[in-house]
Amino acid sequence: MSMRRMRNGPARPLGPAVTRRSVLGQAAAAGLIIPGATLLGACATSDSDDDDGNQGDRSADNPFGFAPDSQVDAVFFAGGFGTEYPEALAEEFATKWPDAQVGVTTTETIATEMQPRFAGGNPPDFLNNSGDDELALDGLVTDGAVHPLTELLDAPSLDDPNTTVRDSLLAGFDEVGSFNGTLYALNYVNSTYGIWYNAGLFQEQGWNPPATWSEFLELATQMKAAGIAPFINGNATGLWYMQNVLMEWVNLEGGHEATIAIDNLEPDAWHQPAVVTAVQRLQELVDSELVYPGMEGLTHIQAQQAWLDGEAGFLWCGTWLEGEMSDPATLEEHEASGIPGDFQMTLMAPWAPSDNPALPSGSVRNQAGEPFVIPTNGANRAGGLELLRVMLSKGFANRFTELTNSFTIVKDTGMGVDSSALASAAEVAGSAPDSLLWRWETWYNAKMYVDTMQPQMGELMAGRISAEQFLDAMQAAADEVRDDPEIEKLTREA
Repeated sequence: MSMRRMRNGPARPLGPAVTRRSVLGQAAAAGLIIPGATLLGACATSDSDDDDGNQGDRSADNPFGFAPDSQVDAVFFAGGFGTEYPEALAEEFATKWPDAQVGVTTTETIATEMQPRFAGGNPPDFLNNSGDDELALDGLVTDGAVHPLTELLDAPSLDDPNTTVRDSLLAGFDEVGSFNGTLYALNYVNSTYGIWYNAGLFQEQGWNPPATWSEFLELATQMKAAGIAPFINGNATGLWYMQNVLMEWVNLEGGHEATIAIDNLEPDAWHQPAVVTAVQRLQELVDSELVYPGMEGLTHIQAQQAWLDGEAGFLWCGTWLEGEMSDPATLEEHEASGIPGDFQMTLMAPWAPSDNPALPSGSVRNQAGEPFVIPTNGANRAGGLELLRVMLSKGFANRFTELTNSFTIVKDTGMGVDSSALASAAEVAGSAPDSLLWRWETWYNAKMYVDTMQPQMGELMAGRISAEQFLDAMQAAADEVRDDPEIEKLTREA
């Protein structure tokens, strides 16, 4: 943990109704265009939701009653956005609250380290609940372990006291992280997701990015002949990434009806033709040796480095990729060398798993990601809320983009970034004819993702189970969730 006295001076169906294109449009206008663990075994909840701990006097300038000389315990995921921005946030906090102390902790194992603290009733005040070892949000919400963020959204923004925090953010920011219309996890980063490739290599070889499975197979043959593995992913820490590959294919192949059926727990939704096709394509990647040899044992950082080293042609990731592979601490920890100077990191929309998908080519997923929560039982919940309010200021949003090469959900920020990788993402998202979307992985994270999808995906990509076995396991998990009266059911229509 880094603890220091701050210096004075500068240093969605849930949430409001929006269309599938609204997030894309707002992000484009902002200059953008630009991720379970187990349920808590036990979780102490507050006797009173009004007990904020270390509470000071509430005012327009201090809407949560933060005690100006108190300590805030903040825990961040040390992943895709590096380890510099948490300290930068503490410094930004000090410009407003110079007598406060912010304890900054970074870790790659959120659930492993935080679950005992939640269970013991002493969670941090502010938590970046992200990464492959994140705590299941549905479990946290059910247990009352995270505080609803309504008062944060209704509070005055730091930039303009006449504008609420809610109105300072891009439309659709609360499509993810909401349960029954209430936001519990604020997803800070506005990300575009898709397939990355080296445009310089493609130009040199005369290759074109594929739009369909047949085009991918044809290109994969040429890649293998050139000694390049067509596809890579770090299965040791990146199975969430493969879940996204699968669900993008399902959405492309079957249209929005396919993912809505899965989200709404409709009978036999995991045996729809589109889902079967998508999972069979994953099995084909393995059976036809189109994946990087030894992929199962790689972390996502190791896989990304192998891709950067020219050992693989395609990599699935979001727009945090450039920042992650430029972060000195991340590179040192994983013994990675980073981005070669001549590498032309370029994003493309995912190709479809057939030649006749339901959605048009170029459709892409663009939405808020990287969740932050305020634990209900934090000793200084008011401090956690105020730290998040500072994080949502324009000043810090611009600083975050500068440090990470990633855009945020704060309006009118991030304009000055010079990155060809983000420019490619802007082009992909801005020209997308439709937006890919699913919700089950958040709504029913514990049972359907952590207990089922994650281990089954690992087995599938290692070639130890078949597509049929994978689909049967997922359908059984969905049936169990649907039939469990203790699990609240959520639905969407679009």
